[in-house]
Amino acid sequence: MKNETKNFAGALEKALDGKSEDGQRKMVKGFLEILKRRQKTYLLPKILKELELLEKNKTVTLVMAREADKETVEGIERKLRVKFGQDKKFKVEIDNSIIGGFKAKTNNFLIDSSIKTIIENIRQKLV
Repeated sequence: MKNETKNFAGALEKALDGKSEDGQRKMVKGFLEILKRRQKTYLLPKILKELELLEKNKTVTLVMAREADKETVEGIERKLRVKFGQDKKFKVEIDNSIIGGFKAKTNNFLIDSSIKTIIENIRQKLV
């Protein structure tokens, strides 16, 4: 059943991609009709959870020490797309405590090139 919910969620995600809001509504309505015909409406909560996970996995949180100009952020994003994939969306957050550099994280991966972490690593080696 878990595989089935993943398949449904993946199919729906692909079907909705790039569609207008009206197109998405129609697609979801059709999807619900398919679930009804197949008597699978009980899977809907699990399908929605899978869709949520798929969306979370598409987002990379880019944590920076301070605001940066658009060119700098886009340059970092371009380089990170090589590692994380071209289909990722980036969300930029500011955290002054990292001093400088940046962190890029997804649900299951972290790139930490912050000054705070570098200093902490040096401190641990000296102790």
